[in-house]
Amino acid sequence: MSLLDWLYTLAHPFVWHPGRALIVGLALGLLAFGFRDRGGRRLFLAAAAWGVFALLEFIAWRERADIRVDLLVTWPALCLVTGACVVAWMYRLVKQSET
Repeated sequence: MSLLDWLYTLAHPFVWHPGRALIVGLALGLLAFGFRDRGGRRLFLAAAAWGVFALLEFIAWRERADIRVDLLVTWPALCLVTGACVVAWMYRLVKQSET
């Protein structure tokens, strides 16, 4: 299984299920709110990205889109933004706990 196959396998629970993507966005938003004094803005960015993805999934679901070429771009971008934001948040959290 290649890296891209693995990456797109992660997308399956969210394709055509905008509510699941919204739940991830809300969870990240709540986590960001709880850690707002310790780098939570990075998590707000990830939460916003998941909110946009949920909106795109809702539009695709409503239109009953069969061919989802948008996932070739949106899913890797969402994974990249989420990963970068979580790593940056964790780095800041560790950096603050050292001081």
